[in-house]
Amino acid sequence: MIAAVTASAPPSSPVAELPRGQERMALAALALAAFALNLNTSVLGALLPFLPATLVAHKESLIGAAAAGSAVGALWVLSLARHYGRATVLLGGMFVFLVASAAHLFVADDYLAFVVLRAVSGAAVGVAYAAASALVAEIVPYARRGSAMGMFTAGMFLAIPVGLPLAVVLAQAGHWQAVFGVQAAVAGLGLWWALRAVPRSPTTEPVGSFKAVLGNRPALAGLAATMLHVGSFFTTVQLATTWLDSSGRVPRGEQMWLWIGLGLASVVGSAGLGRLSDRLGKRNFVLVSSAVLVACFLVLAREPDSALLLGVGLVLAVTAAARTGPLQALVSGAVPKEQLATVMALRAGTMQLGVFGFALAAGPLAAELGFRGVLFLAAGCQAASYVVIRGFAREGR
Repeated sequence: MIAAVTASAPPSSPVAELPRGQERMALAALALAAFALNLNTSVLGALLPFLPATLVAHKESLIGAAAAGSAVGALWVLSLARHYGRATVLLGGMFVFLVASAAHLFVADDYLAFVVLRAVSGAAVGVAYAAASALVAEIVPYARRGSAMGMFTAGMFLAIPVGLPLAVVLAQAGHWQAVFGVQAAVAGLGLWWALRAVPRSPTTEPVGSFKAVLGNRPALAGLAATMLHVGSFFTTVQLATTWLDSSGRVPRGEQMWLWIGLGLASVVGSAGLGRLSDRLGKRNFVLVSSAVLVACFLVLAREPDSALLLGVGLVLAVTAAARTGPLQALVSGAVPKEQLATVMALRAGTMQLGVFGFALAAGPLAAELGFRGVLFLAAGCQAASYVVIRGFAREGR
């Protein structure tokens, strides 16, 4: 299937030092791919109140199937990139994602069919996103990679403020499945654009790259920092929905616009501050933003009034998003170009591990100390991420 998708692709050629116009077009195509792929992650939560009862009864497994598929797909890239190359893997993953997304339109209340589609689309997300991340690092020189990764992840963050209201509007009109048709259309556009804008490089992952990355201390430091950062931030945000509702600050029915606003703030942070990381140095930027995140979580743990809560929440959203791209760039700079798909696949796997581990640890703390305990744990994880980067990471080349 991968070979079929790329039959019309241009011949392989080295990617190094593309003309800036071609580089920008390739980056835009990859950011669009990130947007399409993250729609799959973002819309299901918004759709849950509108799903048929036969599907809602199994909502945990529907969510878990996509997450598990994504983790498996990301690790599968280790093998696929070795045999086919990163661009071919991206195109194949996007094609499978397009087909799986469109297939959602033909499943009404069949739980088994729907959960299989969630797992398949999740696996395609894992494959395509890891390959796309590696391609950004391959195409853009390290000196500009903080800005490039920021633009790439901005595409991912944009799926939240766009996908959530779109899913709700379509579902309220009686067409809850239609958002997957939109998702398929965006994926088709991303696939078409990537075919024309993303160059096909002869670079493939060498045998032994997995072992080499695991023996690379700066790369491991970046992966550990990613696990701590993503696990604590995204799990805390998910748990915050319940706390805002139970505390009476923002009832669940009124939260959608809050998350849309914070999602837009994340897009601004990711796209707008990446260039600053290239000027300051990715490592320095990650360290400073880590300290800001620790401070934000500690202030939130004091349960401030609503105005301060909103202000700190905005700073938290902007900073966490702005940190994501430069940290990804820092990780990519720790390995040679031949190992980029491997390190990005491991990054995707450690992200899932971080979310899972933080959720396990946060449960008992929330039961004992309430949401304040979760916020203290999040601050501790961000502080640990700072220590790991400070002690073991180095600026790449």
